[in-house]
Formats: sequence, structure tokens, C-alpha cells
Amino acid sequence: MQNTLKAASSPYLQQHKDNPVHWQQWSDDVLALAKEQDKPILLSVGYSSCHWCHVMAHESFEDPDVATVMNDLFINIKLDREERPDLDKTYQLAHQLLNRQAGGWPLTAVLDPQTLVPFFSGTYFPKEAKFGLPAFTELLQKISEVFNEQRQEIHEQNGRLSQALQVVAGGSEQDGGSSSELVSLTSVLASNIIERADSRHGGMEGAPKFPQPAIWSAALHLAQSEWLEKEQAQGITEAINQSLKGFRQYGLFDHLGGGFFRYCVDERWEIPHFEKMLYDNGQLLSLLSEAGQHYADGDIMQAVDLTIRWLEEQMLSPEGGFYSALDADSEDDQGRSREGAYYCWQLQQLEFLNEDEQRFAKAYYGLNQSANFEGKWHLVTRQSWREVAKDLNVHEKQSPILMESARQQMKMVRDKRLLPFRDDKLLTSWNALTVQGLLQAKKAGSKAVTDELIEGCIEFLRRKVWSEQQLWACFKDGKHYQPAFLDDYGYLAKALLLSLSDQFSQQNWVWLTQIIDILWHEFADQANGGFYFTSEQQETVITRHKSWSDDAMPSSTTQALEALWVVAELTNDTEKLSFVENSLHSAAAQAKQSPLQHPSVIRLLDIWQKGLELWVLRGESFELPSWHEYLATGLNPGRWVFALEKGINDVALEKKFPAKADMAAYCCREHQCYPPIESFEQLKEFVGTHAI
Repeated sequence: MQNTLKAASSPYLQQHKDNPVHWQQWSDDVLALAKEQDKPILLSVGYSSCHWCHVMAHESFEDPDVATVMNDLFINIKLDREERPDLDKTYQLAHQLLNRQAGGWPLTAVLDPQTLVPFFSGTYFPKEAKFGLPAFTELLQKISEVFNEQRQEIHEQNGRLSQALQVVAGGSEQDGGSSSELVSLTSVLASNIIERADSRHGGMEGAPKFPQPAIWSAALHLAQSEWLEKEQAQGITEAINQSLKGFRQYGLFDHLGGGFFRYCVDERWEIPHFEKMLYDNGQLLSLLSEAGQHYADGDIMQAVDLTIRWLEEQMLSPEGGFYSALDADSEDDQGRSREGAYYCWQLQQLEFLNEDEQRFAKAYYGLNQSANFEGKWHLVTRQSWREVAKDLNVHEKQSPILMESARQQMKMVRDKRLLPFRDDKLLTSWNALTVQGLLQAKKAGSKAVTDELIEGCIEFLRRKVWSEQQLWACFKDGKHYQPAFLDDYGYLAKALLLSLSDQFSQQNWVWLTQIIDILWHEFADQANGGFYFTSEQQETVITRHKSWSDDAMPSSTTQALEALWVVAELTNDTEKLSFVENSLHSAAAQAKQSPLQHPSVIRLLDIWQKGLELWVLRGESFELPSWHEYLATGLNPGRWVFALEKGINDVALEKKFPAKADMAAYCCREHQCYPPIESFEQLKEFVGTHAI
């Protein structure tokens, strides 16, 4: 055998094409060869911007002696978890069951070639024994011995693990309980968030600290819920505000160029792991935009605007979509690859600023305090610019000018540095999350977002990864590949729904109904509720996953269900509406067991208890904006507003919401539909007297 990764599309796999390890891609031919030779499979899962993946590659996979052991004893498969999230989910779950703890990347699993069930799993292993971990080659030799000498024990363990995987991955089919029990989940989640929130620094207690936008997005919505007591609503609001402050003021946020890093290694949000992932930024755009609008907070919206500019400057592809990630590592001024080198500063590097700008920048970005990262400064803002102005006796009107002048000049200098490695594949799911974020930013009044940016990404998805009624998960070098997963369909469905609520178009409406149709026929578990992660047409390895939980990305099952629910309400599809109810009862059973892992489900359950609030406006183009703006402004969980100009004559919509000679607003809420409203005064009166 030889290393075959030169033919791979994945930038991550391309990083390993020159390794002496005989890496293979996951394929039927390679799996069949391993089975025929009865040789265990060493599966290494990672992604291009993963720091410890790079460390393990440098220490072990680039070493000829380590490679010899790997090549002699195993069939070695490299897998990009971003291209194959289905396989990553399976083997991460197997790792958790085998080791009684969460996994991560790099994931190192050894599979039985006959069943593809792992009999050993770990994460990073060093070349030489350290950190309490064995030397990688010694570990591999021991694993090989166990495989050859204890096949019966491995066979029995595989059987138990396979059964456990099918049970856990299949989800619970228990009933979620009575309406009162479902209502109590809102209160339980709020209590859990308040108990676990870091009251000093924001986010959840402990370190490392991840922003977990799904939790805080649900919290923002649930803080308005009628099911919470006053003290709970106040407590959750305080936790949200402290978290938003932690996200945007300290080290998680790139204060010069915009965009958020993946997580921080400390509890104070001081020092991040310096990779930037598109999926994090898409979600945080949505969260901060909603919060910025709701609280009328200009500082939050400034972070939104800078993040959008970063997306446009460093992540936008010629096709209109957005690239996947920026690496944590880059070359420093001495040509060495170091984490954070692109982002960190030394004081002498600020000499291009004038005296006033230097003084303000040092105080504002924490450069007048001790260096906080390997003898250099990673920029944070411990004080607001108003507080800095007061301390330095700078006029309040001059302060933002000084601050912005310093920021722009520092950014221009930093832009000349070598950009960290950029993973230039385009992922459908991550782009759909980003479209959601851009649409929420537009609704919040962002100064940076444009219709061109939003429509360009939607058009990329339509033209490049949607072909012959099928969606594809990945795009690179002018080609789409890998049939799409639930993440792709679910996030895209929600993005199209938000797009239609922003500006209704027949083209996007037809596309959304096609996506919903595929979700219904190929992903939905119509008997028990919910959606499988893979379609009926895709490869199933060990088991077919079905999950309601949020993790690094929001629950695609919940987003798919919400989109299907809204479309079913618009088209009066009673079969799908029954499916929604059945699904939410099933989801509630899982949410009861671990509320903090299911915030998106509990948010949707809260809406379901009150009923979806659906508005369809029919009229001339000049009449619609004022009605639409009145209904769409503000944080209204569960409210969807669609404004259809005359000339849009979809059969399904026309049946339930027929166009009239004059302007009309249709409202369905609290499980009933009302007569059309035909004047703006009646609309305001109706909303005022029917407030949920």
C-alpha cells in the first residue's frame, strides 16, 4: 500500500498526503481490503484547524519509525470530521461508551475490520510517553497483540458496544409527559442555567470555556416566557448579559478584525484557542444580533458589524459562499509556526500610532498591563471606551475617534502578516448557519450586512450544492461532493424560512418546500418522530443516528422540525402537524433527562405550548413594508411574518391565505386562525388585545 491522500478533496487530508503513513480515504474498497486481510483499521479523525491534530501529525505521522509500525500492523484511514460528520458522530459516541468520557479531536480509534466496531478508542497520543499517556508506538503494538490474541473477547465487547450504540444513537421513544410537565421544562432549564452560569465572567462555570450559543439563544427567548417566575426571568437575564459581555469584551473576540475564536482556555475569557470556525461565527451572529436589537446595545452591534466585515474580507469565496475555518497556528516574525502569532502584539510594534493613539490603545486593549500570552499581548478590552476616556481625561467625543483610528491602523499592520492556514472547502451546513446569522443581523439593523452578501451565499447554495433535487454537503475546487446530511437540510430549511420572512420570493418558497419534502420522505422517522442524521439512501455504519441534543452546533433535528412545522401550518398539512406533536413529545422525554443539552428543544416546546404565531400579509409592494416592520420588530419567539406581494400565486398558500383586492393580514395563533385584518389601525388593535 501507499499514501493515497493526494487525490483527496479535503484540505485536512491534503495536509497528510506526504506522511510516510500509508493513509487511505474511507471507501468501500479500503474497508473490503481490511476485511479480506483481517487487519485492524486505525481510524484517525480530525480537521484542518485542529491544533492537537497538528501536534500529533508532527510528532508521530511524519516520523518514519512510527509510520513503519502503523503500516505493518494496521490499515490506516484518515477522516475529515467536517466532511463526514456521520462517521464522526458514530465513533465519538463509541469513544464515550468505551471510555466513560467525552472524546474530541484528534480521535484515534481502532476498528474490527469485520464489523467496523471500535475495540479501542482514544484522542491525542504522544510519540514518547508523557502527560500520563503511553508512547504511541508501544500502544499500537499492544493493541495489535490484543487483536491477535483476544479475538473472542473483542467479538463479545463489539456485540455489547454495537447494541449500546444502536440504543443510544436511536434516541428515546418515551412519551414526554403532560402539558404541565412540558411547561415545567422551561423553568427547569432556566434554573439549570442560573445554577451553572459563571456570575463573574459569563458563560458556564469552569474552563475551558465555550460560548455555547444554543444555550444562550434559548435563554434569550425563554427569558420572555410566561412560564417563568419573575425571579427566574431576572436571573436568566443577568446570566445572558454577563455572558454577552464575556463573549465580546475579552479574548474570545478579535477586536481588530472581527470574528470569534472557538473557545478560551481559561475561565476569564482571556486567552482563546486561536482557530476561527465558520459555524461558531454563524451562530454567534444570530445570538448577538437578536440580543443587540432586544437590548438596544450598540456595543453588541459593533461586534456584529466587525464580524460581518471579517467574513467578507477573509472568508468569502468567489462563488459567494464562505470558507470553513482559519487555523490557530501561523508563522511569527522569526518564521516559526506558533499558535496565535497572527493576533498577538509587542509594545514596540505600536510605534506607527501617534502618542494619543498609543496611550488610548494601550489602555483600551490591556497593553498597559502584564503580557498575557507567551510574553506578548492578546488584545482584550477590560474597560469600555467611555471608562478609558474618563481615566485618560479624553473628551467623550474624541474617544471613539481615537479608538477607531488606532483599531484601523493596527488592523492594517496586522493584515500584512501571513494569514493562518485557511480551510477553503465550503460546507453547506455551516454556510446555512451563516445565512441565518446574516439575516438576523439585517433584522437587527446591522450597518455591515448587505442584501448582496446574503443573496450571494443563498445563490451559492442553490447553484453549487443543489443539483437535480439533491443537496450536497461539501464544495471545493468547483465541484460538489458527499451527499448531504440532516445538518445540511435542517439548517438550510431554517435559513430559507428566515429569508422568506425577510423578503418573500417564489423561488425560495418552492426550494424550501422541496427541502421539506426530502426531509419528510428520506430523514423523518414518521412512526416515532424526529429525524435521522443520514438519509435512507446513505451508508449506515453500525447504526443510524437520531438525536435532539445541541452540541458545538445547534440541533439540526430541532431546526428541521421547526421549518417543517411552519411550512405545514402555512399549507394546512395535518399529517405533518401530527408528526410535529409526536416528535416534540419524544424530544421532551430526552430533554427531561438533561435539559442543558437540549435548550433548542425546550425553546421549541415553549412555543408549542402557546402555539405558533403565523402572519401572512397580502398586498401591493408599497403597502407591505410598514405592516411587515410593525409585526417583525422585536424579540417575538414563535412569531413568523411573511409578506407576499400581489402576483405570488402559490396554490397551497392561496387556498389558506387568498389575495384580496385590498391589503389584508392573516393571523393564525393559539391554535386558531382569525378573519383577515384589512386596516393598519385594526392590525395594531388586534396585536394589542391579543398579546401572547
